[in-house]
Amino acid sequence: MTPILKNTILSILIGAFAFIAIGLVQEHVIRVPDSTTRIAELFIIIVAVFAAGFVNSSSSITASTSSESTDEEDGTVKWFNFKKGYGFITRDQGDDVFVHFRNIDGDGRRSLSDGQRVRFVVIPGDKGLQADQVSTI
Repeated sequence: MTPILKNTILSILIGAFAFIAIGLVQEHVIRVPDSTTRIAELFIIIVAVFAAGFVNSSSSITASTSSESTDEEDGTVKWFNFKKGYGFITRDQGDDVFVHFRNIDGDGRRSLSDGQRVRFVVIPGDKGLQADQVSTI
């Protein structure tokens, strides 16, 4: 599901909920939009929620892309088991991080060779640090 579609669906649901909640607070009844004015009110709420969600998601995308570029590290593949789909990369700082085949960039066969130089981002994993966005250099 694309972020815009997800934001649209969430905006409609939140907008409808807000419209119903406003009706309950003002008139103590659940109202259904039965006039042009009520439909316009619902539309304004949905557009406001959509705009707020879009602004929030675009700022978080900007923040994540700017932080990703500074967090990249280089390292060397210590070992990688193609059959099991995982291995370890030795960071240039000296410690090892886990790497799973799903975290290797590229299409088709995603595998690494022992001794291969790679660039990656370190993220927290289930059992410790792991490499993500792994690409060969």
